[in-house]
Amino acid sequence: MRSWSVTCNIVLVLAVSTISACDVRTEARIGQYYCAEPQISSDTQAEINCTKERLVSVPCYAVPSVNICNMTYSDNETDNFLFSKQLPCRYVNGQQYSYSAALGLSLFLGMFGIDRFYLGYPAIGLVKLCTFGFFFAGQLVDFLLILIQYVTPSDESDYYIPFYGPVLHQLMDDNGTFFDS
Repeated sequence: MRSWSVTCNIVLVLAVSTISACDVRTEARIGQYYCAEPQISSDTQAEINCTKERLVSVPCYAVPSVNICNMTYSDNETDNFLFSKQLPCRYVNGQQYSYSAALGLSLFLGMFGIDRFYLGYPAIGLVKLCTFGFFFAGQLVDFLLILIQYVTPSDESDYYIPFYGPVLHQLMDDNGTFFDS
């Protein structure tokens, strides 16, 4: 009798462990939900509430009358909230380093290192000041690097661009993008 109850308990534990709660993030397929667009600041042309990790959280809702995880969602949007999705964004710190100002300083006063002082790199600015912008070659190189937005502010934020303008997105590869076939 005792072995029968142990066997029943093991079967019951195995049956309960195979039943798991439905995860809406993995069960919801494309087309069964939609995510709201992030709010854009009219001052910085960047997403509001963007974190330093360059991610912004947006709410995602179920499409009305769709069945996800054995639940049918209604036409009321507030009842259809599923999850929050992290989207990439431009991080603009409170300092707001202006792209136009950095480019202008680099063009006209780059030989004195003013552009590097402005962006928060005082050591390079001092070297440029003492060597007249590495004998004017460093001024040209820095101007081009700021122009293509390769040199960014030292606090790792993006440039403050108060208009819909020259925002560049750098494509980088790392170990996560490596594909071995």
